[in-house]
Amino acid sequence: MNDVVIREATNKDVNGIIEVLKSIYLQDEVWAREALQKLLATKDYVILVAELNGAVIGFIDFYVLPSIYEKWNEATINNFFVQRSHQNKGVGSKLLTEAVKRADEIGLGEFSVGTEKDNQRAINLYKKHGFVKEYLMLQRAKESEQFSFASLKASVT
Repeated sequence: MNDVVIREATNKDVNGIIEVLKSIYLQDEVWAREALQKLLATKDYVILVAELNGAVIGFIDFYVLPSIYEKWNEATINNFFVQRSHQNKGVGSKLLTEAVKRADEIGLGEFSVGTEKDNQRAINLYKKHGFVKEYLMLQRAKESEQFSFASLKASVT
């Protein structure tokens, strides 16, 4: 994967990012396209893509916000996906390395990421890149006919 280039995403990358999402899971392509356009135009929202031979094969994004209780900025990784056919080849590590580098350049006081507690592969990757402090994050999701964890689980299996 030495030919993989990590760079900031542009509007031209939306189709490639959508293809990455389709290889993993994508609930609504129209929604995702609109969200990506908004995020690409959002100040302090960083989207990095992994590109191989002109094609987007992965991406990571994070948002930078000022802390109101500490005198620093902090960021949280929001999305991190590598196209299924390119997983376990170092692409994710390259993306995360560049994200951490940029976070350090910005001078962030904290850089956070969340993952499922049983996703050991992701946990190992994050720890390898210096994410070591653990905390509990609870999530509340709105139940509806359009989206529920039961329907998500059924559609994935």
